[in-house]
Amino acid sequence: MFRVLFMLFLLGSPALAQLCDQPFSPTRPGWEWQYRVTGERGSTYSIRKTSITDGSFTQVRQTAGGREELKYRCTLEGIFPVDFGGSGSNRVEAGGQPVSYDLEVVKVTGVAIPDYDTWAVGNNWRLVIEVRGTGQQGPLRFNISGTLETTYRVVALENVSTPAGRFTAYKLQTTFATRMRANAGPISIPFNFESQGTSWYAENVGLVKSIQKSREGENVTELIALRK
Repeated sequence: MFRVLFMLFLLGSPALAQLCDQPFSPTRPGWEWQYRVTGERGSTYSIRKTSITDGSFTQVRQTAGGREELKYRCTLEGIFPVDFGGSGSNRVEAGGQPVSYDLEVVKVTGVAIPDYDTWAVGNNWRLVIEVRGTGQQGPLRFNISGTLETTYRVVALENVSTPAGRFTAYKLQTTFATRMRANAGPISIPFNFESQGTSWYAENVGLVKSIQKSREGENVTELIALRK
């Protein structure tokens, strides 16, 4: 009860009414995070946050290949995505043939970035995104539905080195599970897989490093610079 009353007090002040500006995911106008990815798919990209309000923002990811915008919502419990940042242009390879798909978010349960009190060794949280949409592979058109679930568990507070410097950060173990089904007339095909990851978040900085493992291999993402 005290925490709720305290947050309501903060919301009465324009200077402090920033649910989106969480310590482990700062949301500040003009800030830019630059990352380098090494591994199976090497690349660089930058992250900026725009259209910032007390309850939402747009995350802009810029790569050499283009720009992607994702919308996020902010609540007392934390921050979570509400879309996929585009439609009609997503493509993957399946069975040696390209598959295009267009998905929309139907429902979100949980958060990606929880409130400050949740960041402690031993705590965990979950994000479940229910989606639906359509896809096409060659002449075959189909409907898609299912869930994308990420489980986060805080396992340590430790020092981690990146090109941007050395940080004291919370180490998270993550499990990403896809439970999807494609339906084309009487045919129903499941697409289920899991991947494991580790990430480090520093207070007042955000994500500083992550390691993502999948069937294709391992990718390491590191913070190169944070420009304010």
